[in-house]
Amino acid sequence: MKPAEFAYHRPGGVSAAVALLAGLGDDARVLGGGQSLVPDLNTRRITPRHLVGITGIGSLRGARKMAGGVRYGATTTHQMVEDGLVPDAAGGLLARAAAGIGHRAVRTRGTLGGSLAYADPAAEWPTVFAALDATVEVCGARGVRSFPARELPLSAFRSALAADEIIVAVDVHRLPPGRWWGLHKTAGAKGAWAASLAVVLFDIDERGTLCAVTLWLGAARDTPVQLPATELLLTGRRAAGLDVAAVLPGVAQDLGTVEGVSDDTARHTLRVHAATVCRALARAERAGRSSGTGRSSGTEGTGAS
Repeated sequence: MKPAEFAYHRPGGVSAAVALLAGLGDDARVLGGGQSLVPDLNTRRITPRHLVGITGIGSLRGARKMAGGVRYGATTTHQMVEDGLVPDAAGGLLARAAAGIGHRAVRTRGTLGGSLAYADPAAEWPTVFAALDATVEVCGARGVRSFPARELPLSAFRSALAADEIIVAVDVHRLPPGRWWGLHKTAGAKGAWAASLAVVLFDIDERGTLCAVTLWLGAARDTPVQLPATELLLTGRRAAGLDVAAVLPGVAQDLGTVEGVSDDTARHTLRVHAATVCRALARAERAGRSSGTGRSSGTEGTGAS
């Protein structure tokens, strides 16, 4: 299919883009890399009369180090993060997340800001940036505002952006020394959307057990969800050897699902999420132990078994 007719605008700066959006109102959409928006245009799920392309705005591309972290411009591509063309504030977590997004052609054009604005609950960046407690800066007709990235998605495919606002940057704090991380994506095939996506961060105390655990899950609800009951369950435990049965009660409580639910589909889905959490933990533990640095690498997986 082909999109409905639209006018294309390519402003040279953020203020010009905001002015266009404010003037055009609900008839306009922001176009970044287009990897999600263009398919929606082609199927006519959306039919805006105007597209405002922002990839030509130089100030939105790339990254720069700042006190305590890194600022990533909204049109920085997944490929730039994957290939190390910008610094990784999270000690490899961002590069690993980027490498699991779609296929190479998608990563070459898709952008950080576009992924966040699209608010797909199965996408990598909303969950990863929520887990890292990143901050999003947006600009609109009423000025500039900043807020936690975890507050950007309101529901599936709906964000907190006003019609005249664009994402300018994402600020990510640098992980402290000794902070371990793990990421695991369960999907039907390499490059496919996640059926479950777990991001875990933790420290190891003097007894060799988990502490200061942060755990977020994507593709489980309309927005990424933190798993506080599971975090508490994991605290004081050793990452090695944790299995689905060990984490299932916490995941069930966090997702509001009865652990022994009789519905086969619901029971399977719950176990998929629990298995994804286990694999994120296991990979973090194995990679961290082998490197001896306390920093871990994650992976993308296929299937939940």
